[in-house]
Amino acid sequence: MIEDKNSHQNMITAHTSDLSACISKVQRLSNCIEIANLINSELAIGKLLANVMETTKNAFTADAVSLLLLDEKTGDLTFQIALSEVGDDIKELYRLKKGQGIGGLVAQNGIPLNLEDAYDHPRFSQDYDKKTDYRTRAMLCVPLKIRGKIIGVIQVINKLKKPFVFTNEELEMLATIAGSAAVAIDTAKMHKIILKKETLERDLKLAREVQESFLPKTLPEIKNYTFSALMQPALEIGGDFYNFFKLPSNKLGIVLGDVSGKGISASLFMARLSSDLQYYTLIYPEPGQMLTQINTVLCQRAKRGMFVTLIYILLDPEENRFRIANAGHMSAIYSDSDGARSVNDNSIKGPPLGILPETVYEQKYFELEKNSSITLYTDGIIEAKNSSGELFGLKKLLKTIESQPNEPKKIVTQITSSVDQFTSTEGRSDDVTLLTFSCD
Repeated sequence: MIEDKNSHQNMITAHTSDLSACISKVQRLSNCIEIANLINSELAIGKLLANVMETTKNAFTADAVSLLLLDEKTGDLTFQIALSEVGDDIKELYRLKKGQGIGGLVAQNGIPLNLEDAYDHPRFSQDYDKKTDYRTRAMLCVPLKIRGKIIGVIQVINKLKKPFVFTNEELEMLATIAGSAAVAIDTAKMHKIILKKETLERDLKLAREVQESFLPKTLPEIKNYTFSALMQPALEIGGDFYNFFKLPSNKLGIVLGDVSGKGISASLFMARLSSDLQYYTLIYPEPGQMLTQINTVLCQRAKRGMFVTLIYILLDPEENRFRIANAGHMSAIYSDSDGARSVNDNSIKGPPLGILPETVYEQKYFELEKNSSITLYTDGIIEAKNSSGELFGLKKLLKTIESQPNEPKKIVTQITSSVDQFTSTEGRSDDVTLLTFSCD
């Protein structure tokens, strides 16, 4: 039998071709594994994308690669990574509208493209090649997709070895890489959100600790007087506070206030203010004088528009009377056998502390009858909202106080219970702070 030399040669060529194809496939799989390992080892999105695209550029023996992400606000494609000799120029030059150019087209319809010469495609724009003196030829472009939503595209440009075009297998490989990259980008974004949430929770916890550390540990014990106070923080920590100051001649300073803002800044502002009040109530026991001095101090060091509403009472338990000064706060509520009503302090009420530097605050005298009570509160009470957007309001607060005997603990308990019931479907968004005392 005579052997066909041509047939034998063809078999050798076919085997060689199959072997080369297998080697190429193994290499592509190896590259995919390397890129997957990169993706799984990094959560910092900038470093992650740079590493993935550099490895992709080498794996495809490409002259250039780029990754564009959709801007959620505008819908434009913006360059995140552009690796080539003109990469920096391209990143600075433009952003693509959805549907504009090859990248915009793929982002719009989600269909991967393998172009032997981009100039032959009607949607390709040569403008940017002209601006950068670059010549785009072969191109792969695939969408970045997560949970059915396109978030960007990856482009691989200009094969550097013969036949200088990309194969459909390489297109599939890039689609696989894009799928992993999309998951990694989504994971990195979620990680960032989680870190931000954890930071916020730490800030809220710290703010709460600061806030609580400056509240009095015990209530005053004065003959014929009973006190009750409560501060319930909401999810957003504010700057509510109250305090009692023992003063000469058996008098008692009582203060309740609300610092503007939320979180740690409001709590730190409140903490420093509490220390100031401890000092200035001793030097300036008269409420009007004390608020005037505190206002001067706060205006001198005011930052970022922070201020505080505050009400200060100087109680004389031996004479059963008190002096009161008000810096932009809700009026105290007086309750006796005739019902509950706001203390008439509008004529002496001044602006919040820390706004107008030369304000002089006035004060007013009030007598306390037997079996009467005074209630101080912050706006978290009357501004609490129900599911219909209605406010709890002053009228409900007065009715709630009227429904109770003049016993401070019962008044505080009933007010908080009424507010919680009113806001049961919405939850409170502000601190609830109350201070009540009665003359027995």
